[in-house]
Amino acid sequence: MAAASATVTQRDVSFEQLTSQFLTRITEGNAAVGAIRVLSADEALNAARAMDSLLEAGGPLPPLAGMPVIIKENCDTNGIPCSAGLPFRGGNVPTTDAPVVKRLRDAGAIILGVSISDPGAFGVRTAEVTHPRDPALTVGGSSGGSAAALAAGFCLGAIGTDTGGSIRIPSACCGTVGLKPSFGVWSKDGVYPLVPSLDHIGPMATTVEDVRLMWNALSDSGVEATQVRSIGFDPRWIADADRLIGDDFADVLDRLSGGGTTVTEIKLPHLQEILEMHGRIFFVEGAAFHRANYGEDIRHYPVLAQDWFEAAGRMHVSEYISACEQRVSMTRKVDHVLSEVDLILTPTLSVLHPRKDAVKLLVSGEDIDFTMGLVRQTCLFNHTGHPALAMPMKGHSALPPPSLQIVGRRGHEATLLNFAAAVERLLKRS
Repeated sequence: MAAASATVTQRDVSFEQLTSQFLTRITEGNAAVGAIRVLSADEALNAARAMDSLLEAGGPLPPLAGMPVIIKENCDTNGIPCSAGLPFRGGNVPTTDAPVVKRLRDAGAIILGVSISDPGAFGVRTAEVTHPRDPALTVGGSSGGSAAALAAGFCLGAIGTDTGGSIRIPSACCGTVGLKPSFGVWSKDGVYPLVPSLDHIGPMATTVEDVRLMWNALSDSGVEATQVRSIGFDPRWIADADRLIGDDFADVLDRLSGGGTTVTEIKLPHLQEILEMHGRIFFVEGAAFHRANYGEDIRHYPVLAQDWFEAAGRMHVSEYISACEQRVSMTRKVDHVLSEVDLILTPTLSVLHPRKDAVKLLVSGEDIDFTMGLVRQTCLFNHTGHPALAMPMKGHSALPPPSLQIVGRRGHEATLLNFAAAVERLLKRS
């Protein structure tokens, strides 16, 4: 984003020309990728011309001036159909922007259109979207359209939502960067809900620096960044990951240690226990919320959602209560770890390059459900509310490289992003 902004302010290209370039990429490439649901070309060009007029007048430019972005279709965007990926909501055309979209406009960003979401944001596959690098791979979900749009070069920034990993998983699958902020930091008004106690909204881009630029432009002043002196990792969270993921993760730790960062082994909750806790709370709270608020529409929900709601109906209340108690205990454990180290590092996914048509994923020699196989490293931090960022580690081929997850203390996004940017620079030197 910074590089694109510089080309405009140096008068090498206008904001209108920059916007036209991205609109052309979408019109020429979206048929193959299918990441964009609705393109808003006329409105985008009008907004770009307004930025050009502001630049010509010599006035101060807003922080995201003229930067082309895409909004996930479950976020209300004025004048654009926002269905949340649910066909029966195709006629939903908001007359106002969700707060996050309004902040983007106020910051000068150019809204190009809305990206395709996994239906209702329930899944982590986004089957409608084709991976820009390999059609056999999944783009992840539910913010798969946003991540694929970034990977295809359709935009410089995007907005996604995350209930169990739905920003971080597609970022990992597409080789991009995504931040799930601390719970409640950004308003979810105007965003079609999934599980309100777990829903987050956050920025996505192709680099950490661009995510940081978006975060700084859209967020109120928070806790100032502090120096990271120590990071922690749980060896059990790496042990069953694919070999290349484990190798790259070890390389990152070695580089950080060699640069003076203290690397410490820690103990996080056990992955299987996390999945059991997450599934029970997700199913029960999701079913209760949607039946209470959208009961007449549930028959139109995707089969995956209806299956989960049926599973919730068979669950005994004691199982849900036990899961809530586990969540409290796990949150305390993560808080305790983060009182001893500055940040936590894990892989974002245990599986490298999951296939789009996979029903099961092979993890540590066992076949596990596709959804649970992808959320196993990410979902804990939706429950605890800690900020978590996914970013690429070094690559081995033209395919997306393994992804690193960095977790920080609540409200300390600035520290997390500064550290991630330093890691990004470190890895580029390899």
